Amino acid sequence: MDPIVQYLILSRELLALGHGVLAAQAAHAAVAGYLIAANSDSARAWAGGTFTKILLAADDEAALRAVSAQLASAGIAHKLLEESRLQGKATAIGVAPLPRSTVAPVLGRLPLLR
Repeated sequence: MDPIVQYLILSRELLALGHGVLAAQAAHAAVAGYLIAANSDSARAWAGGTFTKILLAADDEAALRAVSAQLASAGIAHKLLEESRLQGKATAIGVAPLPRSTVAPVLGRLPLLR
């Protein structure tokens, strides 16, 4: 079985800003990733199921931007979030809900956020 999941990638730099900022950025990424694909079959199936999300970590803004470029190169729908309150700094990526096998080749090397 190839479950449909939504990946959220957060910059580890957020950890220094506190749990509230981290939670807000994760929520922003989840909504953005869903909205860019809301009319797709995989997003509808995901929304009708368990809403499985997997939180991954990128070391810093540069790493986050590199992941976004890799996702774009692979044709994977995603949204890079840039926080206006942090002078436009990239903080998170919300990936559209997709089968795990579609996204794993790009994101499989990233660690879980801990």
